[in-house]
Amino acid sequence: MNEVFGCGIDLEELSRFDRYTRNNDYSLMEDICTERELMNISGDKRARLALSFSCKEAFLKALGVSWTNSNVSWKDIELLFDGAELDSCRVHLQGYAKELLLRNRADIGEISFEFHDEFVLFQVVLLKEGKEELLSNSRMVRI
Repeated sequence: MNEVFGCGIDLEELSRFDRYTRNNDYSLMEDICTERELMNISGDKRARLALSFSCKEAFLKALGVSWTNSNVSWKDIELLFDGAELDSCRVHLQGYAKELLLRNRADIGEISFEFHDEFVLFQVVLLKEGKEELLSNSRMVRI
């Protein structure tokens, strides 16, 4: 039987990311995104950057840590889209974020996201395993 290990939600205003995409200034993305995430950016870059940031924040909340008080790195949480459209994605955990899940015998239960003209929202539920099972590296969500 599974129980909730943690849940996190994050809402970001798209306008917050205008300055990074208006002048092709991807310094924030380079600081928080993995190489694969950067290579995966296409289409609406502002929405993808906001979703990536929101995903990472939601996972930090679900893990019960922040990037300032833990060993979890922004790049430990990777959001990859399955094409040019924002209709499905995969999340990969590595480093200390994955270690926290393994140590607590938890896994990604569900992820979901929404995007609108003015904001994006990302939500994650982490489940603690009732018995020993293999931690998967990703989950796919279709909205």
